[in-house]
Amino acid sequence: MRLPSTFVLLTAAALIGGGAHAASPATPSAPAIFAPGSIAGGADDGAAAFTPDGATVYFMRGTDSFTLMESHRVDGRWSTPRVAPFSGRWRDLDPAMAPDGSFLLFVSNRPLAPGGAPIDAVSAGKRYPGKGMNLWRVNRQGHGWSAPVRLPDIVNRCSMSFAPSIAADGSVYFIGCSTSDAQLHLLHSVYRDGSYQPPCAVKLGDAGMQIRDPAIAPDRSFIVVSTKPTGSQQPYRLAIAFHTPTGWSTPRDLGDTVNGGKHSMGAQLGPDHRTLYFYSDRRLPPSDPDHAAAWNNGDDHIWQVSLAPWLDAAAAAGATPVAALPWQAEHDASLAFAPGGSAVFFARGRGESRRILVAERHGSSWSPARPAPFSGQWMDMEPAMAPDGSYLVFASNRPATPGGKALDGYYDGQPQARRGGNLWRVDRRDHGWSAPVRLPAAINDGSSVYAPAVAADGSVYFMQADPATSHFRLYVSHVAGGRLQAATPLPFSDGVTDDYDPAVAPDQSFIVFTSDRPPSSTTASDIFIAFATRGGWSRPVDLGIAGTESRLDPDLATLYFSGADRHVQSFALGPWLAQHARSRE
Repeated sequence: MRLPSTFVLLTAAALIGGGAHAASPATPSAPAIFAPGSIAGGADDGAAAFTPDGATVYFMRGTDSFTLMESHRVDGRWSTPRVAPFSGRWRDLDPAMAPDGSFLLFVSNRPLAPGGAPIDAVSAGKRYPGKGMNLWRVNRQGHGWSAPVRLPDIVNRCSMSFAPSIAADGSVYFIGCSTSDAQLHLLHSVYRDGSYQPPCAVKLGDAGMQIRDPAIAPDRSFIVVSTKPTGSQQPYRLAIAFHTPTGWSTPRDLGDTVNGGKHSMGAQLGPDHRTLYFYSDRRLPPSDPDHAAAWNNGDDHIWQVSLAPWLDAAAAAGATPVAALPWQAEHDASLAFAPGGSAVFFARGRGESRRILVAERHGSSWSPARPAPFSGQWMDMEPAMAPDGSYLVFASNRPATPGGKALDGYYDGQPQARRGGNLWRVDRRDHGWSAPVRLPAAINDGSSVYAPAVAADGSVYFMQADPATSHFRLYVSHVAGGRLQAATPLPFSDGVTDDYDPAVAPDQSFIVFTSDRPPSSTTASDIFIAFATRGGWSRPVDLGIAGTESRLDPDLATLYFSGADRHVQSFALGPWLAQHARSRE
């Protein structure tokens, strides 16, 4: 967004290189001005937000008192812009369209309550009357829009919340205030169950880089931002970063061909998600004499440029952005890999809606995830693959006998209707899987048995609610004579704290699990590791990360888990395994 000069936070960008996606892109095309003669003219314009069909565009117009405008594409030309039906009275800017077109977010200084005064901005201890910015939402209703509704205080934490961008799952990336300081940060608020969740800071670039105006890909595979070093007098420049399984890559500057004006800001993605729209005061080249004289007046105009060179270069470099991974939707969890990583099973959804999906690897890419053939009717989750791939065990609330009701559970000190769990097994067939079979009472001796992990010898580790304390404990059922034996609790899991989600090495040399035992914080449970010794299991050691539903990669050196953002993350176990090996020498 275009910040009023009274509180522009000074900066400018040098080229930002490096990172996992530092492959050199092909020479990009020069940006082209958007809709010359129809929209572009003698006014400052910026932040173009398109409907999914590309037939309507919303953008902001003005230099200090902004209004949102609307234009329609008719017979190949854009109509004369008119004021959007939800704008015109207040200072409105930064429109952002949901990828499915169902709602639009924008920034406004409009009062918090009807009849009030426009909100003020407070920056660096100074108050700027009427220049405040909060996020508002309008929902699509037929061919029109609902009345604007302000996003809750959990998002609008201060008078400076602006530049929204919306992912396909409804999550919002924006610039706003964190709880740790009064500075502005790139934030991410997850949209879940009809509510926006507390925003968390997005780790992008280093502490010396100032980030503004995010444009997030719908699948969150990449993000375009305006950047500059903190405290610099240079202008903002556009840069791109890719979301990998280990986090965001270093933002890469889009180069002088794109960043040709005094500033390049207000990034938005077009309906194809590969065309970037932004605003700049860049000048048209003399080779375009018909328009250069009219538009080289220092005004900001909307420009467009293809991101294909950077996206294609990332793919050619063998990078694997989130978009190429099948388990990156919110609430995906519990990755169970076939031997060699040729396929992966995982759970998707929340509560009773959880189901098990499967995707196959083809070369360096994955197929789209599809429902596993044995899952669909019941709450199925937490798949665990036998190390040889011959069978898979999972937790389900399905009834023990056909025709029965979904299993109820009991944990956290209270009944859990239809949220119970027992462990079931499906065997690999030549071209598919067997019907699910419930594991014996040696394991399923209650209605709250979850999170299986399978060792090479067939031993099954799992968690179960302790009948005395209602806390989850970790158990193991060993195999003897070809049968699973009565389960016993692991010695370090006593039911005083909650221990859950075990992931065990095939040879049972180590186990990873989640626990709220110290030094876990009061708000998040940490992941711990314990090693098998001659005297039994070692004392669990905190890995220093918070998460749940741990699973091991086939390489046994990479841990996958669900983080605080409800998405699958990865963690390198190699250093911990190496350290343990050295301690035994």
